Amino acid sequence: MPRIKALIISAFLSTVLFHNYFMLSLEATSMDFFAGNIIADKPLEEWAKEYWQWWVTVPETIPKDPTTNLDECFIASDQAGVMVFLVDPYQITYNAKCTISSERYILVPLLVGECDPTVPDPRGKSDNIEDKWACAKDANEIFKSWEVVLDGRVLFKNSGNTVVNQNLTEQILVRNSSIFTINIPDANRFGAPAGSYPAVVDGYYLVLNPLSVGEHVLEYSIVHEIAVPGVGIPQQIPGKVTYSFTVV
Repeated sequence: MPRIKALIISAFLSTVLFHNYFMLSLEATSMDFFAGNIIADKPLEEWAKEYWQWWVTVPETIPKDPTTNLDECFIASDQAGVMVFLVDPYQITYNAKCTISSERYILVPLLVGECDPTVPDPRGKSDNIEDKWACAKDANEIFKSWEVVLDGRVLFKNSGNTVVNQNLTEQILVRNSSIFTINIPDANRFGAPAGSYPAVVDGYYLVLNPLSVGEHVLEYSIVHEIAVPGVGIPQQIPGKVTYSFTVV
């Protein structure tokens, strides 16, 4: 009897482990959340340009919302109402509650960059587009980890030995963009002089399909690495964003 019971328990555990493995594998490989890189007949590069035109206008210090005691909701949309833009996680911790439409796609910025003549990098002032490309790209290729989680489900991850849907990396990458004009207002995130400047964009922009009506939690985080001259260990800069969405 003990041996039979042990065999039964072993078989049960094997079934559970197989089921869990199957479910994890299904979750890891399913990409039903991914909207692709051409949305409303517009390529990802153009969405990235629109994103940066909004992001430069967001204040460097985001105030608190007195009604929720969370960060104030900062989202934006394009003029046609197709896409929702979310905050860049670089070097911030952000937690907000927002209401969005169930008809709009959602652009999640991961490691993203922009270069124009106002940035500290001298290559931004160059008339050579290759210099601007290199300026925008350099910061986006050095990352320790990233993760995107929707309602507790890991959509996209690269952290240590854990990789989920890493085949999306090339599909969400904008590189060597064409020149566009970025209009920087007087009040802007980077303290840059106001004006209109030639710019390029770069980086990883994950576009999600519209969410179903109801409550959802979207979390995304990065750990960025920067080489420090004369120091063997790179500096790590984390960032995490959490949106609690009411989708209507």
